[in-house]
Amino acid sequence: MSNYLHPGNTLVLVAPYEVNSGDCVQIGAIFGVAKSWAPHGEKVEIITTGVFDVRKCPRQTWEVGEKLYWDAKSRQFTNVNCGNSFVGIVIDPSAAMSAELGRVKIFGLAH
Repeated sequence: MSNYLHPGNTLVLVAPYEVNSGDCVQIGAIFGVAKSWAPHGEKVEIITTGVFDVRKCPRQTWEVGEKLYWDAKSRQFTNVNCGNSFVGIVIDPSAAMSAELGRVKIFGLAH
């Protein structure tokens, strides 16, 4: 098949803001985690699928299988849908109980 390029697990895109390695990035309907530091407007490789420990709203307690949303304003995960984009699910309740971090499976799509 001559039109196949790659699996799409990572994408090289222009950073919409300065990102560090491990920071979450949303560009339109694309969602992922930056592999390295990049300044705003420069290209960065973004991992679009996988399991990550991510910043979460510290006041929340999550349950395994619960839908999670990206709050672009505070740049953290939340279980509150209102105005936020669905990007993943909780996969580990013990990691999810942390005040600042949660373990999440992301899908590469923000909707």
